[in-house]
Amino acid sequence: MQYGDLISVIVPVFNRSDRIGRSVGSLCHQSYQNLDIILVDDCSRDDLDAAVAALGDARVRVVRRERNGGAGAARNTGVTAARSDWIAFHDSDDICVFDRIERQVRALLALPEDHVGVYSSSIFYNETTEATFGQAEAFAKPHPFEKRKLSGDVWADTLHMNFINVPTMLIRKTAFVAAGGFDERLRNNEDWDFTLRLTRQGKFGFLPEPLYLTVRQLPKAGMEGHISVNARYSARSYVAVIFKMRRSGVDDLALHQHYQSAARYLMRIGRFASARRFLGQALKTQPVSVTSWRLYAFSHMPRLYAWLRARDTRPV
Repeated sequence: MQYGDLISVIVPVFNRSDRIGRSVGSLCHQSYQNLDIILVDDCSRDDLDAAVAALGDARVRVVRRERNGGAGAARNTGVTAARSDWIAFHDSDDICVFDRIERQVRALLALPEDHVGVYSSSIFYNETTEATFGQAEAFAKPHPFEKRKLSGDVWADTLHMNFINVPTMLIRKTAFVAAGGFDERLRNNEDWDFTLRLTRQGKFGFLPEPLYLTVRQLPKAGMEGHISVNARYSARSYVAVIFKMRRSGVDDLALHQHYQSAARYLMRIGRFASARRFLGQALKTQPVSVTSWRLYAFSHMPRLYAWLRARDTRPV
């Protein structure tokens, strides 16, 4: 890479024309100017063309999908259409600071060739009205008090949890291709699944400055069907990622906490027999785990478990 090289920025879009001015506008006003900004229209039903025209920026182009496939599929489509060997990601309702891309490019230039990309911390915040402002919160990711390796070879750390926010990445296109892109069968946890494969391709640099702002909506009635909070999508995708890790050679001891988490997801959607199978794996690796035994006991008492959750009392 050289300073000034073209960077392709992939932005999946689905019915977000009202956010384009602010979100994509933050890309149009980057201090680093040589950008190929690709909006991947995932079969939107609003007037995306008008929103893009209002930006008045020739660097912004729209690539349309024939079928709705979710964020992972849209990102794959965007990377295929990219004109650059370097890929950045951005979500259509978020914003980034004016020098995000420039800082990331300069960070990459300072790293050895065995690094396939960089990422930054980000601020997660609730979008509120005056009436709901008291419910709002903001927090940084990664959390500074959590001890983990944030740069270099971080694959082993991504096994524990997904601490790399995909829209903060700037990566080599070759690494994306080698990792296999996003699994389009997953509608949830597809970012973690991708990161697990991407971090096997090489090392990462980390910028501790929060260069990216991610919007989180306050919970409200009617959101249960939204993919990001849908319990069934979460359970199915989480289980799929665990099976992928097992097939890739990750041992059961490293997966112990994930077996417990998978059981929790499955119990929340009423799949108690399936939950017990995961808890059996957890107990094989750590037979004295109090949490696993408690979950196992509740898996035989589905009515009590549901009653406790309905009362907002966490049984484990």
